[in-house]
Amino acid sequence: MDAQGSVTTAIPTAAPSSSTTTSNAGNTDPPNPNVPSNSTSTGTAAAAMAAAAAAVAADEEAIRTQKLVEEFQYLLEKSQSLFSGLSPTRDLPPTGSHRQWRPYFEKTFEVYTKLWKFQQSHRPVLENKNNYGLKRWEVGEIASKIGQLYYHYYLRTSETNYLYEAYIFYEAIHERQYFKDILEVKNPALMIKKMRYYARFIVVCLLLNKDDNIRLLISELEGLIDEYTKSFKMSDAKEWQMVLDEISTFMEAEKKLVPISTDRTPMTIMHRLPSYSVSKEKESARLKLQEAILVGNYHNQIKFSELTLDMYRMLQSLERKPDVSKPLPPQNLKSTERSSANEKREPGAAVKDDAKKDAPSTAAAGATAASQQTYGATGSQAQYVDKSLKRSNPHKYLLYRPSLSQLLVYISTAYKDIGDNAAMLLYLSADGIAYPEPTVPGYGGGVATSQRKPTIPERSDEPMVPLSHCLHPADLTPFTRKPLFLIVDSSNSTVFKTIPAVFDQPVMCLLSPLEYPSSVQDKSEIGSLFTLFLHTPLLGFCSVSDIGNLDQAKWDECVALISTMEKAVGDMLLADPNVDIHVKRFMSDDFLWYFIVRFVLCGIILRCHFSFKEEKSFPTSFPALPESVYVAPDIINMFHELTMIADVNTYFSLPYATPAPTEA
Repeated sequence: MDAQGSVTTAIPTAAPSSSTTTSNAGNTDPPNPNVPSNSTSTGTAAAAMAAAAAAVAADEEAIRTQKLVEEFQYLLEKSQSLFSGLSPTRDLPPTGSHRQWRPYFEKTFEVYTKLWKFQQSHRPVLENKNNYGLKRWEVGEIASKIGQLYYHYYLRTSETNYLYEAYIFYEAIHERQYFKDILEVKNPALMIKKMRYYARFIVVCLLLNKDDNIRLLISELEGLIDEYTKSFKMSDAKEWQMVLDEISTFMEAEKKLVPISTDRTPMTIMHRLPSYSVSKEKESARLKLQEAILVGNYHNQIKFSELTLDMYRMLQSLERKPDVSKPLPPQNLKSTERSSANEKREPGAAVKDDAKKDAPSTAAAGATAASQQTYGATGSQAQYVDKSLKRSNPHKYLLYRPSLSQLLVYISTAYKDIGDNAAMLLYLSADGIAYPEPTVPGYGGGVATSQRKPTIPERSDEPMVPLSHCLHPADLTPFTRKPLFLIVDSSNSTVFKTIPAVFDQPVMCLLSPLEYPSSVQDKSEIGSLFTLFLHTPLLGFCSVSDIGNLDQAKWDECVALISTMEKAVGDMLLADPNVDIHVKRFMSDDFLWYFIVRFVLCGIILRCHFSFKEEKSFPTSFPALPESVYVAPDIINMFHELTMIADVNTYFSLPYATPAPTEA
């Protein structure tokens, strides 16, 4: 304003008056060069004004840019602080009610949503080296953190929709190669970030059974580890090689069990339960499996990260296949409509739509509303929530090699969280510990738990695990005040038959064989046969029958027949008056229905197999099921048909099986 004013006031002073012009009209002297002309002064003023305006605009733009950068830095730092609080060793314990951890997750999702939208809207400004210099791998790291958020939310809720959301973010990072330029930076810390992203992506693909993705990711991770080893020669290179070996072994063990079709492609396996219910009881009368604790504590077991092969199979057996095709009822709450708009169309569909443009998406915002859907509404609005949208998978704790104290803490927490008419499942996959001279009933042995410093026995005939590091049957007695469903896969499983049911609550134990014939593959190569049967009976049948190749049409027949056998066994158990009433009550839950039915199928198949001759090679249960269920004529005839379809009838001796009719 001052510059513009000075120029304006100088113009009248320099301009001649009208009288002067008239009196000097005849003067022919040239104009004084030191006096500016009218046009020159006007141009100078305009230039000065433009320069001043440009300077002001530049200053304002610089201030705006600085504010944008500061806001981005604030959101970035806040998101990182909240994310680090998700660690079990920090602010958020791994146990506890959703009322404790859900608000923290919602806040973290909210900040990451703002951060992602902000960097999307102002990417050109942030990428400018004079402003912030945002690099492509930094964008990828933000997207990776959102993927991790969804994965952790899946672990907290056990709902596979969130697992799909994590996959979509990781997939978008991979497709757009956000971490591509890290190799050029030659920074070992950034290389580790990239390799960790690959390891996390592999875990998500593993849980979603995306084998083709896993093979590609393993190949790329192998190249990264080689480059990391050659370029930096870091001491942790061997640890990364061990990660690669673990996942390769894990995938090879899974591959061994799946038959190959004539065109050399693996058969399709149904890992999760169908979305529909198998129970015929009214929902209000059902016993619902609410909490599940999966323990992997074998000394020698196939694993990747902290997920053993047997835990991996049980985990999927405790989840339904997501139903993403069901339309959303119009009367639902607005929050439910917001959260379900993505889930019911397709898990993460909004993420996919946005991924086609520039970046993964801002779908993290939906997690806040989705968590409202998870636990329903309160007050007068609750009546409008569609029951079909309620979460149906039991909550799970995955414990890899826990100590006894850790295990008891998790059992106590799950026990506390169980509501009315609900049950807890405890799955123990661990080495058996037997004591030859038990002094107290219920404390004569059990399964091993982890120790910080393994005890070396004074004599060779003493057990390696002392009494204080063994989970005994009597340790579980206090938790039988509520319905308890126990699955023990161990060489000392039958000791858990001694759990006393003193509180008149349903208690059931499914117990693995104590020994397997030498013809059965070692569990260190394919995992436990007993757990395999509980997960997928058809794969257990293929394993004991050495089925490596099968025609696709025959495989489809086998799948359909196993499904028919499962339904027939379930109906038979519920109709049999000799089956314990507590067993029938557990069967009102879909997940436990499948475990009990598949346990019976395992018993039938192993009892008919030529290699399984001794009682210790058969699974047992408490309460015991009537022996008649293992020789039921209808089931035996269907099993005979199964062996004929797969052409493995020479492996089995079937009681009174009706031969298949021959064509005339």
